Amino acid sequence: MKNSNKDIVIIGGGVVGTAIAYELSKDKSLSIAIVDIKKPGNATQASAGGLWAIGESVGLGCGVIFFKTLSKQRQEAQGGQIEVQRPHQLPPFFFDFCLRSNEMFPQLAEELKDIGGVDFKLEKTGLKFMMYDDDDKAYAQNIYDSIPHLKDQMAWMDREELLKEEPYANKNATGALTFLKDDQVNPYLLMNSFREAARVQGVEIIHAEVKDIVTEGGKVVGVKTSRGNIACNTVINSAGAWAKQIGEMVDVSLPITPVKGQILLTEKMPKILTSCFSTSDCYIAQKDNGEILIGSTTEDKGFDVTNSFGQLKGLAEGAVKAFPILKNMNCKRSWTGLRPGTPDEVPILGKVSNVDGYINACGHFRTGILTSAITSKMINDIVHDREPELDITPFLLNRFDGAEVKGYTIETV
Repeated sequence: MKNSNKDIVIIGGGVVGTAIAYELSKDKSLSIAIVDIKKPGNATQASAGGLWAIGESVGLGCGVIFFKTLSKQRQEAQGGQIEVQRPHQLPPFFFDFCLRSNEMFPQLAEELKDIGGVDFKLEKTGLKFMMYDDDDKAYAQNIYDSIPHLKDQMAWMDREELLKEEPYANKNATGALTFLKDDQVNPYLLMNSFREAARVQGVEIIHAEVKDIVTEGGKVVGVKTSRGNIACNTVINSAGAWAKQIGEMVDVSLPITPVKGQILLTEKMPKILTSCFSTSDCYIAQKDNGEILIGSTTEDKGFDVTNSFGQLKGLAEGAVKAFPILKNMNCKRSWTGLRPGTPDEVPILGKVSNVDGYINACGHFRTGILTSAITSKMINDIVHDREPELDITPFLLNRFDGAEVKGYTIETV
């Protein structure tokens, strides 16, 4: 690649970066490039593809798995009973962020397929939290009671109703709390659909490593890559778990830490699940091709992307507990993803005060797939000096000013 000129360089070609590129490419006056290089642990490639707007906002998925596991470990260490810890719910503005993004996907499915020819397989599955005991029921009841304005998106199922709808589920489950609009997509195809539509609309995809961001007088003027230099006036940092290193190039300190998650994938199986499931042991999603994805651990292991037998065994056992028919499943693949965690589990979006032309679009932790749509809209508004449709204030980096921040902190499981 020879040296080139662009208006905007997007660093990172995962689902958030490609979504932003697609949205920006609607403005034909802009010249845009995505600079991306494949790295082990890319979070988009490791995602389950859940559009779990309420589920993720209340801490289901890997959140409830982690905290219940942690409680059990503490109980064993202390030799007695302790209260099972549950993940905290995120603030109301985050619910709005997730719900607004979720609403965009039906239109996006048609739009992206028409422009780029890629179908990202939007499936209306809903998400069920399967309950085994009184602790699970109390946790679910607390969720239900704490968000009364969203009760129309939730439904209770007793054991009989659960087994009627999900005949392969654990016969001893006490029931489920269903999140009716928490659906799923194919995460690989979603990223590809954004990227291909962006490419059709003129975005250049550059496979290279970013070496530096060049500034003059506090203003972005270019990006140095392993394949040449790109002059530009705007850089968007959507580098996922590596966003912190990109920010350091312009003296922007981002409290983003890689959070490891291990995942199992089965061979193609007959239709077993009618919806996605979260339990206190794992989450389970059967994709449109019959494969069943089982995830996911939450580990503080830096950039380690190896798999460990103990963690994978725990996920498999959790899946078999929920659906005993999976006892004889064949797992064909396991892998690890690195989620870009922030201290408050909220993305970091928007401009910073010390560098003109630099914009954050990073730190999406476990909601990058879900919130890619609304993120792209908000970043597009920022680029065009418009007020975003949602208040950007709680997403700005300066919310951490004056606080002692060391990144997303968990105890090792």
